[in-house]
Amino acid sequence: MRIIVENCVFMNGGDSAIGIALREIVTESFPNAELRFADSGMPSIARYYPDIDFIPLPSFLMDRAPSIRLAAKLFGKYRRYLVVRKLYMSASVTLTRILTSVGLPLPTPVVRAIQPYLDADFVLTTGGTYLLSKYDYGRRVVEFHKDYQLGKPVAAFTQSFEAFADDFRSRHLAPQLDKMELILVRHDTSKAHVHALLGRSDHVTTVSDSVFALWTSGPTSTAERRERCGRKQDDRLRIAVAVRKLKFYGARDTETGAAQFKQSTLAAVTALVRDKGAEIIFISTCQGIPEYWTDDSAVAAEFVAELPPDVAAHVSVNRDFHTPHELIRVLQTFDGLIACRLHMAILSICANTPVLPISYEPKFEETFEELGLPELVTPIGEIEPASFTNRVLDWLDSLDEVAARQEEAAPQLQASAKSAGAALKRALAKRGVGLG
Repeated sequence: MRIIVENCVFMNGGDSAIGIALREIVTESFPNAELRFADSGMPSIARYYPDIDFIPLPSFLMDRAPSIRLAAKLFGKYRRYLVVRKLYMSASVTLTRILTSVGLPLPTPVVRAIQPYLDADFVLTTGGTYLLSKYDYGRRVVEFHKDYQLGKPVAAFTQSFEAFADDFRSRHLAPQLDKMELILVRHDTSKAHVHALLGRSDHVTTVSDSVFALWTSGPTSTAERRERCGRKQDDRLRIAVAVRKLKFYGARDTETGAAQFKQSTLAAVTALVRDKGAEIIFISTCQGIPEYWTDDSAVAAEFVAELPPDVAAHVSVNRDFHTPHELIRVLQTFDGLIACRLHMAILSICANTPVLPISYEPKFEETFEELGLPELVTPIGEIEPASFTNRVLDWLDSLDEVAARQEEAAPQLQASAKSAGAALKRALAKRGVGLG
């Protein structure tokens, strides 16, 4: 069975964790499956993940075409621009079919990118949080349009949705979601948002975030976790911190929200170093890939530059690239993680390391509700230096308890995440797709 997983962005470490977990889940249900990942980072991303079979994402190449760039200038990112892109993709699909059938060369990067889809048994759009009205998901709409033009069954891996704006984009997206064989969502609130858009949700199934599939059982006490990674019992407290740049900070404007986030993080780091003698290392999922548009380690370096010298002496920034499995092993060497990235937090849970989350979207609250730890979440739109520092110090006093509660909840979340494979198998069986 040939499966194409599209809309991938493996340069984002959280997305790569989703992709790798997806591969494990799907191949467990479809042992003979051949997965190819259509990624916007091709060809650069292939050197970071040499064991993944990457192909270019057609819509990403399409948006570089001179005619589409001209349409962008003429229409901006509005309805007519999306219509032009869909028409271009339709023409490219037709051209790909005709030229392939008669054995003629394929003249453009877009038609060459479409060709692997001709032999695919079905298309799976990768998991994530990219179909939200606050983001420009027009490229995803164009990809789904291409899939249906090719007559391919389409399913959506584990998504998070928010309420859809009533705009031209949602009116294009709605019939595409309606046609999908299966839509997997992380939480029932996302299912409700799909139902509100479509008027139905019988093809929507709730499962836990796919990255929980990477969890393995491990020790919960600080002493045992230090022993596992070869650290001395009397080592300094070692805390990881993951920060990022954001556009949205709840009800706060971007400037105020960013400033409060930075000052709250620095206040907590200062207290950890001065009051607890901690060693702090900034590390995140999105770093170490210069080709990617953002670098969390650069944001971390900006934070660290504002620390007082006596604190900065005990703070460093890890700027290296890590695959998700490598990052799990690195996180196992820490006593705890403060995280403003959801999949950094989940990878820490997979590493049996206690997490203190800073939420920038509802998926945080929903995930930590599943874990039975909703009280740990700090919404980024409400973060304040004094109260956040107190929360960090309280969390520090309960690291073993937090780790134990994470470990207690993780097996059920892992089983739920892995159940996505069986749900996909059932949905495709109804369509008559071969399950060999």
